[in-house]
Amino acid sequence: MTLFNGLPRVFWLLFSGQLVNRFGAVVLPFLVFYLGAKGFSAAEIAGVMSAYGLGGLGGQPLGGYLADRFGRKATLVGGLLATAACLVLIGLAGDLVWLVTGAVALGLVGDVYRPAASAMVAETTPAPQRAKAFGLMHWAINVGAAISGAAAGLLLAHGYWVLVALDAGSSVLFALIVAFGVPAAPPAPRERRAGYAVALRDPALVGSVLIILVGLTIYGQVKYGLPLALAADGLPASLFGLLITLNAGIVVLFQPVAVAWLSRYRRLPVLGISIAVIGAGLALTGVADQAWQYVVTVLIWSAGELGMAAVEAVVIADLTPEGSHGTYQALYGWAAAVSRFAAPALGALLYGSGLLWWSCAALGLACLALSLALLPTFARRAALISS
Repeated sequence: MTLFNGLPRVFWLLFSGQLVNRFGAVVLPFLVFYLGAKGFSAAEIAGVMSAYGLGGLGGQPLGGYLADRFGRKATLVGGLLATAACLVLIGLAGDLVWLVTGAVALGLVGDVYRPAASAMVAETTPAPQRAKAFGLMHWAINVGAAISGAAAGLLLAHGYWVLVALDAGSSVLFALIVAFGVPAAPPAPRERRAGYAVALRDPALVGSVLIILVGLTIYGQVKYGLPLALAADGLPASLFGLLITLNAGIVVLFQPVAVAWLSRYRRLPVLGISIAVIGAGLALTGVADQAWQYVVTVLIWSAGELGMAAVEAVVIADLTPEGSHGTYQALYGWAAAVSRFAAPALGALLYGSGLLWWSCAALGLACLALSLALLPTFARRAALISS
């Protein structure tokens, strides 16, 4: 299949490591159940999870700095090993103070490796193949998550420590794959590294990160707004599980096909159109009240997810000056971290007023408009890079 041809060996090592690591990502999804069984109150559990989210706000910027300053391989291996250590700390923690400490630390180091991995993909993959490469990385994440969800439910019966061992072990295995399989490359000279101060003055980057942030915040209503809508219509919680399973199945089955098809088109318009489709699909949630109608909405916003996932990281990679992929990819990843706070805030603010779903449509159209407005800036950047 041509989709899997033409990608470098380094990519396939990272792809394999990401698949393994995502398969092992089982501690956080079941942490709430574990803490509840240990007798912690709902407020204490919320505090632990919030601590994890707070730490996550710093993980991507730290990882981007380390990747550009000390090299991609060292940052990737170090971040994964630190993640494994923090998972063990959470497993050992017996009181709230240590749990919160471990959660903040895990949130911070758990994302450190991501900018380094994305920088490696961007730097070792030819520009025409980047959409394929990043799309397949997203596919690996979803395949691993689909398998881990089923496996973790079975393994939990043998104790939470089994999940900790699996999660930490998968991080160590990913680190070993990189340590022994990926050649080390020296970081770019200091004068060729953009740094955050320079990157944040790049209007093309700032505009692209804003589009992605809003797009991910809209998509976040799948987790926060959709369950509320189902409950308001008197539909069972099991339907939410079926809808999420349907979405995962669509991504697993069709992501490679979507990548191959969409790679022929300009990436920025694909990003804007995809977010507009997500917004439209979620807006239709506002008029759905039967199970089959919710299924139709899932088909629509899942199609938008396929497009957004295929190009969002590539849009950033195409803008990046040589030697600064870690920094630029970190800002993209930071948008994802911020969206995890913005999405529930938006849902809580607008759901009761009935404006949430139509706001999703309006914000999606705004992202499309901004992506089209940025096209001349991107064209100038492409001409500058090619000259």
